[in-house]
Amino acid sequence: MTYLNTLDGARSLDTDDPLKNFRGQFFIPQHHHHDTIYFNGNSLGLQPKSTIVHLQQELTDWANLGVKGHVQARHPWTPYHEELSGMIGKLVGAQQEEVVVMSQLTVNLHVLLTTFYRPTRQRFKIICEAKAFPSDQYALASQVRLHGLDPDEAIIEVSPRSGEY
Repeated sequence: MTYLNTLDGARSLDTDDPLKNFRGQFFIPQHHHHDTIYFNGNSLGLQPKSTIVHLQQELTDWANLGVKGHVQARHPWTPYHEELSGMIGKLVGAQQEEVVVMSQLTVNLHVLLTTFYRPTRQRFKIICEAKAFPSDQYALASQVRLHGLDPDEAIIEVSPRSGEY
């Protein structure tokens, strides 16, 4: 395929893009009645419009089934980790049997630190972003304390220079 480095070439690519309508599947935050430009995919991306339908289904199953929803819900809760492994594997370039979806970020931080944080007298510091989620800060501090260290000495919070983000 030959790409034209022109406005018409760009418009042609936009017209032929199979994902050109994908943006319409998300709520775009507004600022003065205009769509914002949203680049925060690391923490909380844009909400898919279908989320409300999916959440309502889970809430309905929970209301109607209670604990039985683990196995009787429209989408049973117990095997979620198995159902999502294939999709997550594709996302991270792994085989389905090489990944598992589990827990939530703070618990995963605890598991990660329990497995890999092996402080020594010379190497014990953890660097994290300033004003991280409180639960993440708790995870770091509790792991540092588990090793008999002081969080004020072991955890280094970094933040952008003044005027930068």
